Amino acid sequence: MRESETGSVEYADMEPDDFSRYVEYAYRYDYTVPSCGLDDRVTKEEVLEEEARLAEERLETARLEEAIPETPVLFSSKSQKRKAKMLSASITPRTNFVRRNSVTRNEPKASMLDNFEPQGNNSPEQDFTLVFLAHARLYTFAYMRLIDPLKRLALHKLHKTLLGFQLYKRRIGDVIELARYAYGTGEDRKEDGTIEDLRKLVMEYMACAVSTFGKHDDFVSLLEEGGEFVGDFWRTVVKEGLL
Repeated sequence: MRESETGSVEYADMEPDDFSRYVEYAYRYDYTVPSCGLDDRVTKEEVLEEEARLAEERLETARLEEAIPETPVLFSSKSQKRKAKMLSASITPRTNFVRRNSVTRNEPKASMLDNFEPQGNNSPEQDFTLVFLAHARLYTFAYMRLIDPLKRLALHKLHKTLLGFQLYKRRIGDVIELARYAYGTGEDRKEDGTIEDLRKLVMEYMACAVSTFGKHDDFVSLLEEGGEFVGDFWRTVVKEGLL
C-alpha cells in the first residue's frame, strides 16, 4: 500500500479541523466540541422578539407541568419518620472521609472535560451550523472507516447538542444545513425502509418541531430539492401523528 511506503496517510475528504478532532479522539477517546459562530445579521429587535417568544413558550410549559398533581411522599408510620431522622443524623467520621474531595471544578482536567460536553445556545446570534456539521462530518468519517465507537460518540454529541438547542427563527437554517448534509452523504434508505442513523436523528428532531419548520422558507426550499428527505419526513410525521 502507498501509505506503508510513504509513511503517511492522506484523508482528502476531511477538513483540517475535523482531522484535529479525530487525532484528539485517538489519544483521549473524546474530542473537544467546536465553538459556535456569531451571526452579525441579527438585530437587537430580533433578539428581544425571540426571547419574548421563548419565554412565553416556557411559561406555557410550566403551566402544563403545574397542572399535573405531584404524588406526595408520606411516611406510613412513626417508625419510618424516626428512621429517616436517624439516617439524616448519622454523619460519622467515615462518612466525612468518603465525602472528602481534594480537587475543584477549576482543575485542568475538569476544564478539559467541560470542553468535551456539548453546549446549547441562548441567543439567536449564535450560529450553530459549524457545530452541527462538525459532529456530522466526524460521524461520516467514522462510519466510512468502521470506527464504531467514534461513530456512536459523534452521534451522541449531536443528539445532546440538538436537545439543548433553542430553535430561534433565525437559527432554523442551521438545522436545515445539517439535514442537507445528512441527505447529501451517507447511505440511502434500505429496501426495508430503514433510515441511516444520522438521517434518522435529524429527521426525528425536525419532525418534533414540524409546525416551526413548516413556516420557514428554507424548509420549503429543502422540500423542493426533492430526494429521500421528502419521503422520510412525510413518513415520520404521519407515523408520529404530527400532522
